[in-house]
Amino acid sequence: MTLGVRSAAVILECARRGSLGGAAAALNMTQPAVTRMLKRLEESYGVALFHRTTRGVEPTVFGEALLPYAKLIVSEIGNADDVIRQMRGASRGVVRIGGVGSVVGGFVMAAVGMMREEHPEVQFSVVEDLEDRVLDALKDGRIDIAISPEPYIDDEITLATPEPMHDLVAVFCRAGHPVLDRPELTLLDAARLDWVLPPDATPTVREWQRRFHARSIDPKAPVVVSRSVQVVKSAVLAGDLLCWMPLPLMRSEMERGEIAQVCAPELEWRRTFRIYRRKKGLLTPSAAILIDRLRRTSEAWSHEVR
Repeated sequence: MTLGVRSAAVILECARRGSLGGAAAALNMTQPAVTRMLKRLEESYGVALFHRTTRGVEPTVFGEALLPYAKLIVSEIGNADDVIRQMRGASRGVVRIGGVGSVVGGFVMAAVGMMREEHPEVQFSVVEDLEDRVLDALKDGRIDIAISPEPYIDDEITLATPEPMHDLVAVFCRAGHPVLDRPELTLLDAARLDWVLPPDATPTVREWQRRFHARSIDPKAPVVVSRSVQVVKSAVLAGDLLCWMPLPLMRSEMERGEIAQVCAPELEWRRTFRIYRRKKGLLTPSAAILIDRLRRTSEAWSHEVR
């Protein structure tokens, strides 16, 4: 017996519920049927997949190794069902997309807004997390599309579109900040000012630090550190802190006259990021449409990053 949809579901529910009875109830099966399926699967692999205890069951090292594949099988079958329902007009469809906060908050949401104008029936599940966690979610089927500024391709992940996307990371401050009176902010001047930034480990801050260190300049430690885009904006609006953020994330505040871009050519970064998908399995129609809208959004913003 090889791992199939039903046996994959049994593996997942046994691990999730911690008991054969709980798995049987969740799958609308009898406990003996679950026991037989699990036994046949273990016999085919020649190893025990679960430890049986008086408290229930828990995965062995072999069972743990099998779980990601079981998740992917169940996820892909769910995607296949959704594709058919969408094609028959029986489902509004769900697009699951993930990315880092600086990409999700601006670029992704702009593309979602564009898509909703033509497809208001589609639902979007958006995951914001670190690059490695987003890519792990893509591999095990929790999301369909991942966007990352870091190049990443392996045996399980491939590019969803060959064209790279771009946005502009620049310096911003509150309207009326004294720094706006300067014709240009140099790196040396910027190193002496107060900043609100994401944590050091993020790609954006690594690039920010690289610019200073390449000139042997040691900038001040940030006054406020936060992954939250809203916290960064609030800190900028509340005082004299500068931030280094993607332009699309600051668009609304700039249009309202609350935040302004600082002229700092040495701290302008034309950031590149790419869209990824799993190699195995087909994209749902809704996911394919969103990828197209992501491309359109990138093209619409291209004049800002040249």
